[in-house]
Amino acid sequence: MHTMLKHLSISGFTLIAQAEVPFREGFTAITGETGAGKSVLLKALRIVCGDKAQASMVRSGEEKAVVEATFDISNEPQVKSVLEELELDEGDELIIRREIQESGKSRARVNGAIVALPDLQRLGEELIQMHGQSEQLLLRDTRTHTKMLDDFAGNGELLREYGTHWTQWNKIQDEIRATEERAKNLAAQKDFLKFQFDELSKAALKEGEEEALEEKVGSASKQEAETRYLNDIQGMLGGENGLLDQVQILQAKMRSLATKLPDYEDYLKSLAEVTDPYESVCKDLLRLRPSAAMSAADIDRANARIAQIQKLKRKYRTDVTGLIALTEQRKEELSSLENLDADLEELSRQSRKALEALQATALKLTHSRIQAAERYDKSVSGILNTLGMPKAVFTTSINMQSLSPNGADRIEFTLAPNPGEGFKSLQKAVSGGELSRVLLSIKSVMADLDRVPLLIFDEVDSGISGEVGNSIGEALRNLGRHHQVLTITHLHQVACRARNQLAVCKEETDGRTYTHVKELDREGRIHELSRMLGGENDTTREHARQLLETNP
Repeated sequence: MHTMLKHLSISGFTLIAQAEVPFREGFTAITGETGAGKSVLLKALRIVCGDKAQASMVRSGEEKAVVEATFDISNEPQVKSVLEELELDEGDELIIRREIQESGKSRARVNGAIVALPDLQRLGEELIQMHGQSEQLLLRDTRTHTKMLDDFAGNGELLREYGTHWTQWNKIQDEIRATEERAKNLAAQKDFLKFQFDELSKAALKEGEEEALEEKVGSASKQEAETRYLNDIQGMLGGENGLLDQVQILQAKMRSLATKLPDYEDYLKSLAEVTDPYESVCKDLLRLRPSAAMSAADIDRANARIAQIQKLKRKYRTDVTGLIALTEQRKEELSSLENLDADLEELSRQSRKALEALQATALKLTHSRIQAAERYDKSVSGILNTLGMPKAVFTTSINMQSLSPNGADRIEFTLAPNPGEGFKSLQKAVSGGELSRVLLSIKSVMADLDRVPLLIFDEVDSGISGEVGNSIGEALRNLGRHHQVLTITHLHQVACRARNQLAVCKEETDGRTYTHVKELDREGRIHELSRMLGGENDTTREHARQLLETNP
């Protein structure tokens, strides 16, 4: 055994202006008058392990609160493994520093490196287990019982396997419900869907068809003009007295004139230069034929098709691409409606298969829990018997129930405090004092199993006194032989059995409250135990001295 938590440095944190708190190996009792601020120490430890920071934690008048804890992790491979995973320095010493601003914002450092809060929490889980009254309340919740037994049984892998099957089976159930709902909705809309599909499929729409038709109709009006103008031009050029004939008559007359009057030879030549290409162009024009024109019937059909497409676009408020997609959608929906029975049959087959796998894993879980419960009950009862309840029997009740996210077992811890009383539910029937001892017993068993380095019990002795206090002190001392244990206590029976003792006291100076933490030497412990025994005097001091001597 070694000391894991070595030192706690606190500054500007709630009631503590400044404190340097050393921690030793074994069992340490934290004592002090009610309201002195004992819980501040535990709150500080919770902060370094990732609890949420609050502005109220910063001492009034201070800019920030600082809590720094130093741990020796030389024998803590689990802690080193987490540090390695988080890519943090994993030497033998671990220093966690948490700074909280006035605003409530905080920053955490691990060995000097800034870390996110979830990572700090993950690390904290490996360092410390806190056990307090809130856990006593949790112990009244049967859901906690299931988790505790599974932790003891080491059912982590089985639970993950079960969780996978549970998720798969539920997913299939969701699909069945969705398919049935879809079938119902589609059936109600069948006529409507069929009408739309018939209308759209009959239209047989194609991408780009509308544009192509509009282009053809536009071209048809151009073809009409081409025919009309060509006819006019060719009428002017051809036939008797057409322009071509007139030019040829002109040339003949000029030749006759030039024969009689040579001065006209130059004019004849100039005329020939113009008329030869002119005649060539005119002959080309006469050979031209207009493009094949659409018939009036074709144009009417094209315009009707365009009107049909535009009507469908307006009706369904989408373009041709959307109409084609809608046609396919309606086809699929109608087809799906026809195939839904087959889909449901397939889903039902998958559901049966998934349920078989789920039930098989649930059965494995049940067997594992039953086997673990035998060992668990024996161990918890054994410790309970040393806590002033020599005849108490702790029993884990395991009953079948319908499948749930955690298996098919209803698990409940019960207690028979005395012979002949019967088993009581931890939910209601068991007293607070009995519950605190059950919690201590369970945590003792779990601590041995988990090898958690540091165990902290916050007022585990709340609501009890006398002989039971002695037995709880013994149990904590026994735990302290193998673990570092911190306990806030108001009982001298518990405090005197501690190996170390820290006293928390409160004083007022200049109207301000200051909380101090002091590690007690032997004389200091005698003084503090005297206070706990009812007030310091010769009698209580002697009693305190005897308590320390009998509990070395």
